Amino acid sequence: MMKKVLFAFSLLLLFAPMALAIPQPQAEVEMMVSSVLDVLQQEKLSLEEKKAQVSGKVQEFLNVSSMSQRTLGAHWQGATNEQRQRFSELFVKVLEGTYLNRIGDYTDGEVQYLKQRVKGDKAIIDTKIVTGEMSIPVQYKMIYVNERWQVFDVIIEGVSLIRNYRASYGEIIRKEGYEGLFALMEQKVIAMQGTAGE
Repeated sequence: MMKKVLFAFSLLLLFAPMALAIPQPQAEVEMMVSSVLDVLQQEKLSLEEKKAQVSGKVQEFLNVSSMSQRTLGAHWQGATNEQRQRFSELFVKVLEGTYLNRIGDYTDGEVQYLKQRVKGDKAIIDTKIVTGEMSIPVQYKMIYVNERWQVFDVIIEGVSLIRNYRASYGEIIRKEGYEGLFALMEQKVIAMQGTAGE
């Protein structure tokens, strides 16, 4: 299940690189999708050039602080400020590496917008990713912070990305502590960087 969630999340991030301050979250998602697809569909750009233009923008789209805290769950309270910062930095790199390594596969993907629900500073955007023979329902859970909508969780086919990471990372922390988790995350990032150059 984790591989399927990561696969679908990589599609999601490819189509949503940057969050801008606009009133309606769905309109914002549509703008984000258009901006990244404009890059992916430029035939004159090489794969590496496309990756370079998309790289780094995930930080603007995600509420990294909220995602990190929700991912660590109860372990967040027991972490030092340095450990929290280190986790957030590595978590972003893991997410970014995941979607950058899928750029070449989903240039012709399509995102269909189904419904948005807004309540106060929270919103849920129902979408569907369609590519080839695959059709994957995806919900964006968003929060309005500092005059911008950002994602704090993604629900893919009813499965929460944050809950998946929380389960796997929590088990590692229990067995190997924070340093063990950081070591494994660093190894993952290095492995993905090597794959990106292939």
